Amino acid sequence: MHTLRLTADRITAALGHLVLRLVLAMTRFLDWAQRRARRLRFDDEGSETTEKAVLTAIGLTVAVGLGAAITAVVNKYQGQIH
Repeated sequence: MHTLRLTADRITAALGHLVLRLVLAMTRFLDWAQRRARRLRFDDEGSETTEKAVLTAIGLTVAVGLGAAITAVVNKYQGQIH
């Protein structure tokens, strides 16, 4: 039972580390995308809504990817927890 608890603790720590790294990467990417969008801004009013839509789509894509990565890690180590 003690070994099982240590394994679960290691998996939890590894998952926490992975989530932290993914969140940091997502934050850096969104910051980069926002700076890039500011540089590419056009004077017409339609570009602002386009930029917002693009940034929103990028953010949603990253969030879905983060969810998929977490699910994959949990599924990978779920057999060891049981």
